[in-house]
Amino acid sequence: MDETDIQILDKVAAGDREAFAEIVARYQRRLFDLAFRMTGNAAEAEDIVQTAFIRMFSSLSSYRRELAFGNWAYTITLNLARNRLRRGGLLRFLPFLSGAESEAGAVPEPKDPGGGPEDALASRDMRGALEAAIAGLPADLKEAFVLFHIHKVPAKDIAETLGVSPNAVSLRLFKARERLSRVLSPVYPEQYGG
Repeated sequence: MDETDIQILDKVAAGDREAFAEIVARYQRRLFDLAFRMTGNAAEAEDIVQTAFIRMFSSLSSYRRELAFGNWAYTITLNLARNRLRRGGLLRFLPFLSGAESEAGAVPEPKDPGGGPEDALASRDMRGALEAAIAGLPADLKEAFVLFHIHKVPAKDIAETLGVSPNAVSLRLFKARERLSRVLSPVYPEQYGG
């Protein structure tokens, strides 16, 4: 049976610094995916994740064990990404899944239009439109949308991660879906129309 995050953190606290490598292995891809989707820059995302792990390791004594470790990791990573975006003005369209596809999930697929080459091209175009629309969301809506729909984080955990109420998360998800529908339904009414 795999060890829980808490069991691994107990080993780290007991002096087994190498055990932290298991935490890194568990969360590195997810945190990179989140940082990349927020910044749109692979080098920035790598730097953010490295900084996040350093911050987690050096702050383990302040980690509150009643909170899920993953939520704490997401919170630290999101805060670092927000700071980079504010400081560096990195807001841009994000090239979702172009070389940064993760195991954590993928952008929700539009309905499959069929099977021929034209249909595959149309589906790829539709996916690109969806990715661009997600990239164009305001940061607070994008954070909630990416965590919920792509990383499959439960809404209550997103609330904990973002430091807002579960109702605020639901509202952000509603607004994100509404904006995406407004952008995509004129071009793809069958797939994204109300």
